[in-house]
Amino acid sequence: MRTTIDALRARADGTAVVACVCLLLVLLHGSATLLTAFTARAGLSVAPSALGVPFALPGLRATPLGATDWSWQLCENFAALLLIAVAAARMRRHLRLRPASGGGRRLLAGWTALIAGAAAAGVWRGLVAARMVEAGLWGWPGLVLAGALAGALWGLALGWLPGVAAACTGRAGAREFTPETTDAASRAQTEPAENK
Repeated sequence: MRTTIDALRARADGTAVVACVCLLLVLLHGSATLLTAFTARAGLSVAPSALGVPFALPGLRATPLGATDWSWQLCENFAALLLIAVAAARMRRHLRLRPASGGGRRLLAGWTALIAGAAAAGVWRGLVAARMVEAGLWGWPGLVLAGALAGALWGLALGWLPGVAAACTGRAGAREFTPETTDAASRAQTEPAENK
């Protein structure tokens, strides 16, 4: 029983770490100061936005940025929460299927978790952009695909951050939940009950 609880705790810890890193990323992308500083130094990164492709990761912020209205801001906040939820679900799935995976596999799982979350958020942001500009027949799938691709590329560029966090939480867990230690812990729990 104890090993099951420990496995669930390790799974929740890895998922929470990835979710917290993703939350930090969307909060940073929601900061007007950091966003302005980044676009001032890397101006070409906003060029696809002129075509309606969503820029960077969605930003989680309390008030609208610049001349955007509340409906746009609420859609951005939903996209940020969607990114966090999909990334956490992807990491939780990995930890459920491979609880004793090593640091390298957890690094890749955290990396792909942000890629999947950013792509899902990009799909939503593409749908919102298509609706806002009243896109035509080819505009809807074009903006959705462009949003998913842009989100996946940003996830690929920044995915190492949750990946490293997941790999760091995995080192202790990988040693604790090997089949040998799980069997030894199960035997240790049943032996005292048999001796009574």
